[in-house]
Amino acid sequence: MKINAFADVSLRALLVLSSAPAGELLTTQNIADAVGTPYHHVSKAIVRLRELGLIDVERGRKGGSRLSAAGQKATVGHILRELNNRPDPAECQSVHGDCPLITECGLRHALARAREAFYRELDDVVVSSLPRLRQMAPAFQAIGLRPGL
Repeated sequence: MKINAFADVSLRALLVLSSAPAGELLTTQNIADAVGTPYHHVSKAIVRLRELGLIDVERGRKGGSRLSAAGQKATVGHILRELNNRPDPAECQSVHGDCPLITECGLRHALARAREAFYRELDDVVVSSLPRLRQMAPAFQAIGLRPGL
């Protein structure tokens, strides 16, 4: 299965936030630089992660984001379910018209079951347990910090 680009950026942001030093607030620009993704994409992800209660955001000059208590316990499966904005795993329905085979299509349901099996497999993977020091050190060095792992 392939995850969408928005979910990818969101998971990367969570990885960075989960390995930040305790109490450290990271700006959206810091996170964008750490994951090598444009600021605009990361800022959208930060807004959505905040809406989901996975991060806490403090506004202002000394503001930034940190992982919330819920974010520390969140699983990859849960997050992907929340961030998947496509109800159909295939292009069965689109603005250009529905697939002519949609009424009795077994493929559509098989793909939906496969997607749920993919998420279920990731339900035991806690995002905050994934980052490793060797993995995160270069990202944090790029923004002038040391990982808090």
